[in-house]
Amino acid sequence: MNVVKVRDLMVRNIIFVSPEETIVTVSRLMMENVIGSILVCESLDDLNIGIITLRDIVSRVVIECSNPCEIKARDVATKNLITISSEENIKAAFLLMLKHKIKRLPVRNPESNKLVGIISSYDIIAAFNSLNLE
Repeated sequence: MNVVKVRDLMVRNIIFVSPEETIVTVSRLMMENVIGSILVCESLDDLNIGIITLRDIVSRVVIECSNPCEIKARDVATKNLITISSEENIKAAFLLMLKHKIKRLPVRNPESNKLVGIISSYDIIAAFNSLNLE
């Protein structure tokens, strides 16, 4: 049986911003790249990462009537993210998402611990027909 690994489905083009970027910049990058989330970190080697989703922007900036030109990514990002190794199988990734009620997992290289991608529940569902999750 051929086990599908996280590395097989993850998105490798990681879009990230510095914690000091404004929410306006974050929003523009999300729109330009047609993505629903963006990682917040200093570099792909950074162990202290966060994530901002469209929902975070709405619930933590828009609803609060905060100025997106003044609010920094660090103030909106969800921190202490759960990550997964690129060598884990897809079933492990999906179960981790279910357990923690999350839709996205940053992916790390197991040797260097560097961020190498991101996988979402959508990525897994989109590939579901070709996966054997037993």
